[in-house]
Amino acid sequence: MSRWRVILAWSIGPAAAYALLSLAHAALVERILSVDVGFGRSLAFWVGAIYLALFGWGFLPARPVGRYARRPVIIGLLVLGVVGFVVCGAYTGLWLAGHWVASVGGPVTASMLVVTLAALGVLWLAGREDQRSKPPA
Repeated sequence: MSRWRVILAWSIGPAAAYALLSLAHAALVERILSVDVGFGRSLAFWVGAIYLALFGWGFLPARPVGRYARRPVIIGLLVLGVVGFVVCGAYTGLWLAGHWVASVGGPVTASMLVVTLAALGVLWLAGREDQRSKPPA
């Protein structure tokens, strides 16, 4: 399995698990789930995914092997991550649509763009490092 896929899976999967469990806790236990609460808790997904990607890029070997890099584990984490992406993206979009004021919406949108670009940059660097570590054919 390529390094960038392992990094992607292990960054968005656990971040999604945390964010989705946090949203479920707000809905079922605290009974306070609203767009504002959902947006605040979905930020954990966006920020958590970036931190986990940076951590993975720094500490995963160039050729990940072992149980954590097996195909079923990676596919499961990617599916969980996509669900988290959709749910957290919906809360983020709803919050932005309901609270759009240029002085708030602009910085929030810019921050999300920076976080997304940072995540893509980490994955690009991880893929680039994969290319350099391959022996010549």
